Amino acid sequence: MMKYFRYYPWGLQLTLFLLMTFTFLSGMGAIVLSLLPKLSNYQYTDLSGLNADSPYSLVKTFLVVQGFNSVFMFLLPALTFAHLTHPQPAHYLGLRQPGKKIQWLLAVLVMAGAMPVLIGIENLMGMIDFGADAKAAQAANDNVFHALMKMPSFLNMLAVLFVVAVIPAIGEEFFFRGIFMRFARKRSRNMIFPILFSAAIFSFSHANINGYISIFLAGVLLAVIYNLTGSLWCSIVGHFFFNGFQIALSYLGDNNASIKALTDSDTMPIPIVIAGAIVFGISFYLLLKNRTPLPPNWTDDFSPAELEQMKEERKGKFL
Repeated sequence: MMKYFRYYPWGLQLTLFLLMTFTFLSGMGAIVLSLLPKLSNYQYTDLSGLNADSPYSLVKTFLVVQGFNSVFMFLLPALTFAHLTHPQPAHYLGLRQPGKKIQWLLAVLVMAGAMPVLIGIENLMGMIDFGADAKAAQAANDNVFHALMKMPSFLNMLAVLFVVAVIPAIGEEFFFRGIFMRFARKRSRNMIFPILFSAAIFSFSHANINGYISIFLAGVLLAVIYNLTGSLWCSIVGHFFFNGFQIALSYLGDNNASIKALTDSDTMPIPIVIAGAIVFGISFYLLLKNRTPLPPNWTDDFSPAELEQMKEERKGKFL
């Protein structure tokens, strides 16, 4: 009979999860380095120079590699660890139905309202000089974004949506909120540290200098949504909308001058920021009023009935 990881101490479980993540990521790196030249006309080093002027064949190659990176870095480690840790992996990850149906909509509206504010913060951060190295790293990050937003057809847009919105929404929520936030809560007396900790590593993993604060705040909101609804599905939906809406706007901007001007601008119009803040405030208030939060024992590896059974089994051994 399999012995699940939940029988192991907290520190050993965390170590196993980190080792599992490293193993998956290392395996993915080895696969990409060996197969990429054989399956395409490019070397892995070619991907680092991606920009808006790159041939679309390179963009598609980068998109495929990025998709596999997201799967092997976030999705597979979280899923595998949950299956090896608990007999109910979906429950372990927080994949429960939200307590109220309206929470689906409110999760989207909270992220929609926050979006202009967070983008505005990122734009303001772009005005700060962090040094030549930081500027070069940010430029490379921006070049990749602009290359991916070059979507010549609807099918290309769907491919970008799948890689940049669907996979991260599921994989990153499993990884950061489903696993890391759970680990942090086991060593915290309240939800403040787990929310901030999971948001911090979420932000750091994106390697976006100008976006560190806005991504951190987005991570805080996604963690709060999970906590207030008791369902990771709501965080996944909110995450997907946040990424997907920006992709859809970029695609629509190719045929609409007003949208194009908005997406290409380095400043967020004040009226849009104010409107977003109003939507956010109302939606977040309603989410608080309709909250069905995670129960105090949501991080327990064993149910009360299982603990009682284990106690009885231990007693039987000494009789």
